[in-house]
Amino acid sequence: MTSTIKRLAVPHWRGWLAGGAILVIAIAALLAFQAQPRSTQPNIRWLHVQPQLLENQLGLVGKIEAAKHSILAAPFDGLVHVLAVTEGQRAERGQRLLTLDTTQLDIQIREALAVQLKARRTVQDMQNWEQSEEVSRARRTLTNARLNLEDTEAKLGDTRRLFERGIVARMEVDSLEQQAKTQRLDFIAAQAELQAAQNRGQGESRQIADMELANAQARHQALLALHAQRELSAPFAGIVLPTKNSEDGGDTPPIQPGIWVTQGTPLFELASLERIKAVARIEEADLHQLDEGMSVEITGDGFAGITLHGHISSIGIQGISSTYGGSTTYEVIVAVDPLTPEQRQRIRLGMSARLVIVTYRSESGLALPAEALHRDDEGNTTVEFREEMNEAPQRLNVKPGRAVPQGVEVFGIGPGYVAVPFPAL
Repeated sequence: MTSTIKRLAVPHWRGWLAGGAILVIAIAALLAFQAQPRSTQPNIRWLHVQPQLLENQLGLVGKIEAAKHSILAAPFDGLVHVLAVTEGQRAERGQRLLTLDTTQLDIQIREALAVQLKARRTVQDMQNWEQSEEVSRARRTLTNARLNLEDTEAKLGDTRRLFERGIVARMEVDSLEQQAKTQRLDFIAAQAELQAAQNRGQGESRQIADMELANAQARHQALLALHAQRELSAPFAGIVLPTKNSEDGGDTPPIQPGIWVTQGTPLFELASLERIKAVARIEEADLHQLDEGMSVEITGDGFAGITLHGHISSIGIQGISSTYGGSTTYEVIVAVDPLTPEQRQRIRLGMSARLVIVTYRSESGLALPAEALHRDDEGNTTVEFREEMNEAPQRLNVKPGRAVPQGVEVFGIGPGYVAVPFPAL
């Protein structure tokens, strides 16, 4: 009897447990169904929108070029003494490229120094001009003229007294008077000469002497500065390129040791490796999307795995017409951020590059599908919006912005739910 009761009780307990499990599953399904957003209309769905990064990009194809070129010219006339690099060679900042012979320049320096010393001596004489030899000579001449005149006038006085007493003839008086007159003229001339000599030590003469000394010093210093440039060094890290002839556009004869070069002769062209730029072209239809200063990311097959960063530095003003009658394009120059030593080893001038330009960026914008926007009778753009799903929807005016990959950027609402019609079948 007891065993029979136990056999009957076990199935009843299992049946009750199975029924309870079914009830729990049904309650969970009901709660899940109630938690799902339900639209008030059967042909729309409620899209949850919240601030996100909105960004538009424009892709261009270009190439890598040096951001700076420098033509290194001969600083003075001379022979090429030592040639330390060859065309196409990489040169580091400060590396010696070429040395010029300074024999002729040394001669010019010594000549300029001699002129400078003479000019300095003249200025020193001007500073003590009253004691100079020229003024002293003029003073001696004036003193001699005065003494001679005084002696002649004394003799003339004595002779006149003797003539009045009848001791000497009239001829001796006339002779002394003529001699005194001549000596008086010599005395006046000596005074004028002394005055002129004293004037030469001041005024314009002094100014001329000072300017001649300044010119002599400047020339000597300029020649010394040229002498210091006898060794041409690379002003920045770059590639040594042949120079172009300005007349016919051809290459100039190669620079070799022993050849004579004149001042200003182009010797090398150095293309910078420290700073590079990316050059691309954009069609006129897309030109309105660009502005100077926009950020750019640069990649390329030749430097795979490296992403360079930069910004638009300039946009061409003059259009470039297509040879085959296509649309006009404009040159876009992108300044690339300074390269690391590892990047400089990978990147070569002339490599092709892909440019991704960020034409628009909003860190926390709201974007909606275009079909969520409606136009009312007054021309306003509206959306059906609710902040929470348990709230009643309302029609709000919004201001549409730019088209972005996520849809259309809108202003005037915050995070919430927006009604979006289902696409028509």
